[in-house]
Amino acid sequence: MMSLFHITTRRDKSWLAADQHTASSTPPAQTTASLTLALTIQRGDFTLQLNNSLPLQGVTALFGRSGCGKTTMLRAIAGLDRHANAQVQFADTVWQQGNTFVPVHQRRIGMVFQESSLLPHLTVEQNLLYGFSRLTKDTDIALQPEQVIHLLELTPLLQQAPEQLSGGQRQRVALGRALLSQPQLLLLDEPLASLDQQSRSEILPFLQRIASQTGIPMLLVSHQLDDVVKLADQLVLMQHGHIHSQGPLPQQLLQPELAAIGAMSLLHAKNHGSTDHLLQLSIGQQPLQLPAPQHGDTASYSPTSYRLRIQARDVALSLTPLSYSSVSNQLQVSISGFNPAPHPAETLVHLTLEGQPLQALLTKQSVERLGLQLGQQLYAQIKAVALD
Repeated sequence: MMSLFHITTRRDKSWLAADQHTASSTPPAQTTASLTLALTIQRGDFTLQLNNSLPLQGVTALFGRSGCGKTTMLRAIAGLDRHANAQVQFADTVWQQGNTFVPVHQRRIGMVFQESSLLPHLTVEQNLLYGFSRLTKDTDIALQPEQVIHLLELTPLLQQAPEQLSGGQRQRVALGRALLSQPQLLLLDEPLASLDQQSRSEILPFLQRIASQTGIPMLLVSHQLDDVVKLADQLVLMQHGHIHSQGPLPQQLLQPELAAIGAMSLLHAKNHGSTDHLLQLSIGQQPLQLPAPQHGDTASYSPTSYRLRIQARDVALSLTPLSYSSVSNQLQVSISGFNPAPHPAETLVHLTLEGQPLQALLTKQSVERLGLQLGQQLYAQIKAVALD
Protein backbone atom coordinates (compact mmCIF):
# COMPACT_ATOMS: atom_id res chain seq x y z
CA MET A 1 0.00 0.00 0.00
CA MET A 2 1.20 3.50 -0.83
CA SER A 3 1.14 6.13 1.89
CA LEU A 4 1.27 9.89 1.91
CA PHE A 5 3.37 9.76 5.09
CA HIS A 6 6.67 8.12 5.92
CA ILE A 7 5.96 6.65 9.34
CA THR A 8 8.50 5.22 11.72
CA THR A 9 7.48 3.02 14.62
CA ARG A 10 7.33 4.76 17.98
CA ARG A 11 6.83 3.41 21.43
CA ASP A 12 5.88 5.47 24.44
CA LYS A 13 8.35 6.53 27.09
CA SER A 14 6.58 8.03 30.08
CA TRP A 15 9.29 10.67 30.36
CA LEU A 16 9.78 11.55 26.73
CA ALA A 17 7.52 12.48 23.84
CA ALA A 18 8.69 13.58 20.43
CA ASP A 19 7.63 17.09 19.52
CA GLN A 20 5.11 17.64 16.77
CA HIS A 21 7.24 18.53 13.77
CA THR A 22 8.74 15.26 12.56
CA ALA A 23 6.69 14.21 9.51
CA SER A 24 8.81 13.57 6.44
CA SER A 25 6.20 14.96 4.06
CA THR A 26 4.11 18.07 4.30
CA PRO A 27 0.80 17.60 6.19
CA PRO A 28 -2.36 19.40 5.19
CA ALA A 29 -2.25 23.07 6.12
CA GLN A 30 -3.70 23.93 9.52
CA THR A 31 -6.17 26.71 9.93
CA THR A 32 -5.45 29.51 12.38
CA ALA A 33 -9.15 30.23 12.78
CA SER A 34 -11.11 29.53 15.95
CA LEU A 35 -14.12 27.67 17.27
CA THR A 36 -16.45 30.22 18.85
CA LEU A 37 -18.93 29.25 21.57
CA ALA A 38 -21.66 31.24 23.30
CA LEU A 39 -24.10 29.13 25.29
CA THR A 40 -25.77 28.58 28.62
CA ILE A 41 -26.92 25.08 29.54
CA GLN A 42 -28.88 24.46 32.73
CA ARG A 43 -29.24 20.92 34.08
CA GLY A 44 -30.61 20.76 37.60
CA ASP A 45 -28.18 22.57 39.88
CA PHE A 46 -25.44 22.61 37.23
CA THR A 47 -24.94 25.46 34.76
CA LEU A 48 -22.50 25.43 31.86
CA GLN A 49 -21.91 29.00 30.70
CA LEU A 50 -19.42 29.72 27.91
CA ASN A 51 -18.52 32.73 25.82
CA ASN A 52 -15.13 31.74 24.47
CA SER A 53 -13.08 30.97 21.39
CA LEU A 54 -10.87 27.89 21.07
CA PRO A 55 -7.95 27.60 18.62
CA LEU A 56 -8.38 25.35 15.60
CA GLN A 57 -4.77 24.26 15.49
CA GLY A 58 -2.91 21.38 17.09
CA VAL A 59 -4.31 19.64 20.17
CA THR A 60 -6.45 21.61 22.63
CA ALA A 61 -7.14 19.76 25.89
CA LEU A 62 -10.29 20.41 27.93
CA PHE A 63 -9.19 19.63 31.46
CA GLY A 64 -10.94 19.67 34.80
CA ARG A 65 -12.61 17.61 37.50
CA SER A 66 -15.43 15.24 36.64
CA GLY A 67 -18.70 17.14 36.37
CA CYS A 68 -17.17 20.48 35.37
CA GLY A 69 -18.89 20.42 31.95
CA LYS A 70 -16.23 19.08 29.56
CA THR A 71 -18.36 16.41 27.89
CA THR A 72 -21.46 18.63 27.84
CA MET A 73 -19.42 21.25 26.01
CA LEU A 74 -18.09 18.68 23.53
CA ARG A 75 -21.57 17.35 22.75
CA ALA A 76 -22.80 20.88 22.07
CA ILE A 77 -19.89 21.44 19.68
CA ALA A 78 -20.65 18.18 17.88
CA GLY A 79 -24.36 18.91 17.58
CA LEU A 80 -25.28 15.76 19.51
CA ASP A 81 -27.37 17.95 21.82
CA ARG A 82 -29.31 21.01 20.67
CA HIS A 83 -29.72 23.85 23.14
CA ALA A 84 -31.84 26.96 22.84
CA ASN A 85 -30.00 30.24 22.23
CA ALA A 86 -26.67 28.47 21.76
CA GLN A 87 -24.16 29.78 19.24
CA VAL A 88 -21.45 27.57 17.74
CA GLN A 89 -19.26 28.75 14.88
CA PHE A 90 -16.44 26.76 13.27
CA ALA A 91 -14.07 29.24 11.56
CA ASP A 92 -16.37 31.07 9.10
CA THR A 93 -19.13 28.44 9.21
CA VAL A 94 -22.08 28.87 11.59
CA TRP A 95 -23.10 25.49 13.03
CA GLN A 96 -25.78 26.87 15.34
CA GLN A 97 -27.31 30.30 15.77
CA GLY A 98 -30.95 31.30 16.02
CA ASN A 99 -32.92 29.01 13.70
CA THR A 100 -29.76 27.69 12.06
CA PHE A 101 -28.71 24.24 13.24
CA VAL A 102 -26.32 22.08 11.25
CA PRO A 103 -26.88 18.41 12.18
CA VAL A 104 -23.97 16.35 13.43
CA HIS A 105 -23.48 14.39 10.18
CA GLN A 106 -22.97 17.64 8.27
CA ARG A 107 -20.41 19.19 10.62
CA ARG A 108 -17.36 17.29 9.25
CA ILE A 109 -16.45 16.10 12.74
CA GLY A 110 -14.72 12.86 13.70
CA MET A 111 -15.58 11.58 17.18
CA VAL A 112 -13.95 9.00 19.45
CA PHE A 113 -15.41 8.21 22.86
CA GLN A 114 -14.35 6.08 25.85
CA GLU A 115 -15.84 3.02 24.18
CA SER A 116 -14.92 2.36 20.57
CA SER A 117 -18.52 1.42 19.55
CA LEU A 118 -17.34 -0.70 16.62
CA LEU A 119 -19.99 -2.65 14.72
CA PRO A 120 -19.56 -6.20 16.05
CA HIS A 121 -20.77 -7.98 12.89
CA LEU A 122 -18.18 -6.27 10.67
CA THR A 123 -14.45 -6.89 10.33
CA VAL A 124 -11.89 -4.23 11.18
CA GLU A 125 -11.59 -3.32 7.51
CA GLN A 126 -15.37 -3.06 7.11
CA ASN A 127 -15.61 -0.90 10.23
CA LEU A 128 -12.91 1.40 8.89
CA LEU A 129 -14.65 1.80 5.54
CA TYR A 130 -18.20 2.06 6.92
CA GLY A 131 -18.32 5.85 6.91
CA PHE A 132 -15.77 6.34 4.12
CA SER A 133 -17.91 4.43 1.62
CA ARG A 134 -20.89 6.69 2.45
CA LEU A 135 -19.16 10.02 1.80
CA THR A 136 -20.82 12.24 -0.76
CA LYS A 137 -19.19 12.73 -4.15
CA ASP A 138 -18.29 16.36 -3.42
CA THR A 139 -16.38 15.51 -0.21
CA ASP A 140 -12.69 16.46 -0.36
CA ILE A 141 -10.71 13.29 0.31
CA ALA A 142 -7.61 14.26 2.28
CA LEU A 143 -6.94 10.82 3.80
CA GLN A 144 -7.18 7.56 1.88
CA PRO A 145 -7.79 4.20 3.63
CA GLU A 146 -4.25 3.03 2.80
CA GLN A 147 -2.77 6.06 4.51
CA VAL A 148 -4.84 5.65 7.68
CA ILE A 149 -4.18 1.90 7.87
CA HIS A 150 -0.46 2.59 7.61
CA LEU A 151 -0.59 5.51 10.04
CA LEU A 152 -2.28 3.39 12.73
CA GLU A 153 -0.50 0.10 11.89
CA LEU A 154 -3.77 -1.73 11.30
CA THR A 155 -2.75 -4.07 8.46
CA PRO A 156 -2.45 -7.23 10.64
CA LEU A 157 -5.91 -6.59 12.11
CA LEU A 158 -7.98 -5.95 8.98
CA GLN A 159 -9.74 -9.32 8.81
CA GLN A 160 -10.32 -9.69 12.53
CA ALA A 161 -13.61 -9.14 14.32
CA PRO A 162 -13.85 -6.42 17.00
CA GLU A 163 -14.26 -9.05 19.72
CA GLN A 164 -10.79 -10.40 18.87
CA LEU A 165 -9.10 -7.06 19.55
CA SER A 166 -7.58 -5.62 22.70
CA GLY A 167 -8.94 -2.36 24.11
CA GLY A 168 -6.07 -0.38 22.61
CA GLN A 169 -6.54 -1.99 19.20
CA ARG A 170 -10.25 -1.20 19.22
CA GLN A 171 -9.48 2.46 19.95
CA ARG A 172 -7.00 2.52 17.06
CA VAL A 173 -9.71 1.24 14.75
CA ALA A 174 -12.13 3.84 16.12
CA LEU A 175 -9.53 6.54 15.44
CA GLY A 176 -9.07 5.23 11.92
CA ARG A 177 -12.82 5.22 11.29
CA ALA A 178 -13.02 8.81 12.54
CA LEU A 179 -10.14 9.91 10.30
CA LEU A 180 -11.68 8.31 7.23
CA SER A 181 -14.80 10.42 7.68
CA GLN A 182 -12.53 13.25 6.39
CA PRO A 183 -13.09 15.46 9.46
CA GLN A 184 -12.18 19.11 9.78
CA LEU A 185 -12.13 18.61 13.56
CA LEU A 186 -11.50 15.59 15.81
CA LEU A 187 -13.36 15.38 19.14
CA LEU A 188 -11.86 12.91 21.62
CA ASP A 189 -13.88 12.34 24.78
CA GLU A 190 -11.69 10.49 27.30
CA PRO A 191 -10.42 8.06 24.61
CA LEU A 192 -7.98 6.44 27.07
CA ALA A 193 -10.23 6.27 30.14
CA SER A 194 -11.38 2.67 29.66
CA LEU A 195 -7.89 1.30 28.88
CA ASP A 196 -5.40 -0.33 31.22
CA GLN A 197 -1.97 1.25 31.62
CA GLN A 198 -0.30 -0.90 28.97
CA SER A 199 -3.01 -0.12 26.41
CA ARG A 200 -2.80 3.59 27.27
CA SER A 201 0.93 3.51 26.61
CA GLU A 202 0.31 1.80 23.27
CA ILE A 203 -2.34 4.23 22.03
CA LEU A 204 -0.64 7.51 23.03
CA PRO A 205 2.01 7.40 20.26
CA PHE A 206 -0.76 6.96 17.68
CA LEU A 207 -2.56 10.04 18.98
CA GLN A 208 0.75 11.89 18.71
CA ARG A 209 1.11 10.74 15.12
CA ILE A 210 -2.36 11.91 14.21
CA ALA A 211 -1.71 15.30 15.76
CA SER A 212 1.64 15.80 14.06
CA GLN A 213 1.01 14.27 10.64
CA THR A 214 -2.56 14.99 9.59
CA GLY A 215 -2.91 18.69 10.45
CA ILE A 216 -6.44 18.06 11.78
CA PRO A 217 -7.20 20.16 14.91
CA MET A 218 -8.19 18.07 17.91
CA LEU A 219 -10.21 18.75 21.05
CA LEU A 220 -9.27 16.28 23.77
CA VAL A 221 -11.37 15.85 26.92
CA SER A 222 -9.35 14.39 29.78
CA HIS A 223 -9.00 14.47 33.55
CA GLN A 224 -5.54 12.84 33.40
CA LEU A 225 -2.92 15.58 33.45
CA ASP A 226 -0.13 13.21 32.39
CA ASP A 227 -1.98 12.42 29.13
CA VAL A 228 -2.62 16.11 28.52
CA VAL A 229 1.06 17.00 28.94
CA LYS A 230 2.09 14.30 26.46
CA LEU A 231 -0.35 15.41 23.78
CA ALA A 232 -1.65 18.95 24.09
CA ASP A 233 -0.47 22.25 22.66
CA GLN A 234 -3.17 24.32 24.38
CA LEU A 235 -4.90 23.68 27.69
CA VAL A 236 -8.39 24.86 28.65
CA LEU A 237 -8.90 24.61 32.41
CA MET A 238 -12.57 24.20 33.31
CA GLN A 239 -14.14 24.70 36.74
CA HIS A 240 -17.79 24.61 37.81
CA GLY A 241 -19.24 25.06 34.31
CA HIS A 242 -16.88 27.87 33.23
CA ILE A 243 -13.56 28.15 31.44
CA HIS A 244 -11.27 29.27 34.24
CA SER A 245 -8.25 29.89 32.00
CA GLN A 246 -6.86 28.88 28.62
CA GLY A 247 -3.59 29.23 26.77
CA PRO A 248 -0.39 27.46 25.68
CA LEU A 249 0.26 24.34 27.74
CA PRO A 250 3.64 25.37 29.28
CA GLN A 251 2.13 28.56 30.69
CA GLN A 252 -1.09 26.85 31.81
CA LEU A 253 0.89 24.34 33.86
CA LEU A 254 1.77 27.24 36.14
CA GLN A 255 -1.86 27.60 37.25
CA PRO A 256 -2.11 27.14 41.04
CA GLU A 257 -5.15 24.88 40.58
CA LEU A 258 -2.91 22.25 38.94
CA ALA A 259 -0.36 22.20 41.76
CA ALA A 260 -2.59 19.96 43.88
CA ILE A 261 -2.46 17.32 41.13
CA GLY A 262 1.33 17.50 40.90
CA ALA A 263 3.18 20.59 39.73
CA MET A 264 5.18 19.98 36.58
CA SER A 265 6.72 21.77 33.61
CA LEU A 266 6.94 21.14 29.88
CA LEU A 267 10.18 22.06 28.13
CA HIS A 268 10.97 21.95 24.42
CA ALA A 269 14.50 20.79 23.71
CA LYS A 270 16.47 20.55 20.46
CA ASN A 271 17.92 17.15 19.57
CA HIS A 272 21.65 16.81 18.74
CA GLY A 273 21.77 13.02 18.47
CA SER A 274 23.03 10.53 21.04
CA THR A 275 26.36 9.50 22.56
CA ASP A 276 26.92 6.46 24.78
CA HIS A 277 23.16 5.82 24.82
CA LEU A 278 22.50 9.36 26.09
CA LEU A 279 20.43 11.88 24.14
CA GLN A 280 22.33 15.12 23.66
CA LEU A 281 19.77 17.92 23.86
CA SER A 282 19.80 21.66 24.30
CA ILE A 283 17.42 24.31 25.59
CA GLY A 284 18.55 27.56 24.05
CA GLN A 285 22.31 27.60 24.49
CA GLN A 286 22.34 25.21 27.44
CA PRO A 287 23.02 21.48 27.02
CA LEU A 288 21.37 18.62 28.86
CA GLN A 289 21.30 14.87 28.44
CA LEU A 290 19.12 11.92 29.34
CA PRO A 291 18.99 8.21 28.53
CA ALA A 292 18.05 7.52 24.90
CA PRO A 293 14.90 5.48 24.21
CA GLN A 294 15.67 1.78 23.99
CA HIS A 295 13.85 0.41 20.99
CA GLY A 296 14.82 -0.90 17.60
CA ASP A 297 13.96 2.14 15.51
CA THR A 298 16.27 4.66 17.23
CA ALA A 299 18.56 4.85 14.21
CA SER A 300 15.78 5.46 11.69
CA TYR A 301 13.73 7.82 13.84
CA SER A 302 15.50 11.00 14.89
CA PRO A 303 13.15 13.88 15.70
CA THR A 304 14.53 17.38 15.63
CA SER A 305 13.05 18.25 19.03
CA TYR A 306 11.53 16.69 22.13
CA ARG A 307 8.93 17.53 24.76
CA LEU A 308 10.31 17.00 28.26
CA ARG A 309 7.94 16.62 31.19
CA ILE A 310 9.61 17.56 34.47
CA GLN A 311 8.07 17.15 37.90
CA ALA A 312 8.61 20.18 40.14
CA ARG A 313 9.70 17.91 42.98
CA ASP A 314 12.62 16.67 40.82
CA VAL A 315 14.18 20.13 40.44
CA ALA A 316 16.75 21.33 43.01
CA LEU A 317 18.29 24.80 43.15
CA SER A 318 21.77 26.04 44.05
CA LEU A 319 23.34 29.48 44.07
CA THR A 320 26.43 28.20 42.20
CA PRO A 321 27.17 25.18 39.97
CA LEU A 322 27.97 22.03 41.92
CA SER A 323 31.38 20.64 41.01
CA TYR A 324 31.17 17.43 43.02
CA SER A 325 27.74 16.09 42.13
CA SER A 326 26.32 13.16 40.18
CA VAL A 327 23.77 15.52 38.61
CA SER A 328 25.04 16.47 35.15
CA ASN A 329 22.10 18.67 34.14
CA GLN A 330 22.78 22.01 35.85
CA LEU A 331 21.01 24.77 33.99
CA GLN A 332 21.16 28.51 34.61
CA VAL A 333 17.75 29.95 35.45
CA SER A 334 16.22 33.07 36.93
CA ILE A 335 13.42 33.35 39.49
CA SER A 336 10.20 34.77 38.02
CA GLY A 337 7.86 34.26 40.98
CA PHE A 338 6.71 32.30 44.02
CA ASN A 339 3.42 30.51 44.73
CA PRO A 340 2.08 28.62 47.73
CA ALA A 341 2.29 24.84 47.41
CA PRO A 342 -0.45 22.40 48.49
CA HIS A 343 1.62 21.50 51.59
CA PRO A 344 2.05 24.41 54.04
CA ALA A 345 5.76 23.64 54.49
CA GLU A 346 6.54 24.01 50.77
CA THR A 347 6.74 26.73 48.12
CA LEU A 348 6.55 26.55 44.34
CA VAL A 349 9.37 28.56 42.79
CA HIS A 350 8.68 29.75 39.24
CA LEU A 351 11.79 29.91 37.07
CA THR A 352 12.66 31.02 33.56
CA LEU A 353 14.99 28.79 31.55
CA GLU A 354 15.98 30.26 28.19
CA GLY A 355 12.54 31.87 27.91
CA GLN A 356 10.66 28.70 28.97
CA PRO A 357 8.85 28.29 32.32
CA LEU A 358 10.15 25.78 34.85
CA GLN A 359 8.87 25.01 38.35
CA ALA A 360 10.73 23.78 41.44
CA LEU A 361 9.09 22.54 44.64
CA LEU A 362 11.14 23.55 47.68
CA THR A 363 10.57 23.73 51.41
CA LYS A 364 10.03 27.21 52.80
CA GLN A 365 13.11 26.65 54.96
CA SER A 366 15.23 26.12 51.83
CA VAL A 367 13.84 29.27 50.22
CA GLU A 368 14.72 31.29 53.32
CA ARG A 369 18.13 29.63 53.81
CA LEU A 370 19.18 30.39 50.23
CA GLY A 371 17.70 33.89 50.41
CA LEU A 372 15.85 33.42 47.13
CA GLN A 373 14.45 36.60 45.56
CA LEU A 374 12.55 37.63 42.46
CA GLY A 375 14.88 38.05 39.46
CA GLN A 376 17.76 36.16 41.09
CA GLN A 377 20.08 34.12 38.84
CA LEU A 378 20.90 30.60 40.03
CA TYR A 379 21.19 26.98 38.87
CA ALA A 380 18.59 24.25 38.53
CA GLN A 381 19.74 20.66 39.01
CA ILE A 382 17.64 18.08 37.19
CA LYS A 383 18.55 14.41 37.34
CA ALA A 384 18.53 12.78 33.91
CA VAL A 385 16.30 9.99 35.23
CA ALA A 386 13.82 12.57 36.49
CA LEU A 387 13.15 14.03 33.05
CA ASP A 388 9.75 12.49 32.42
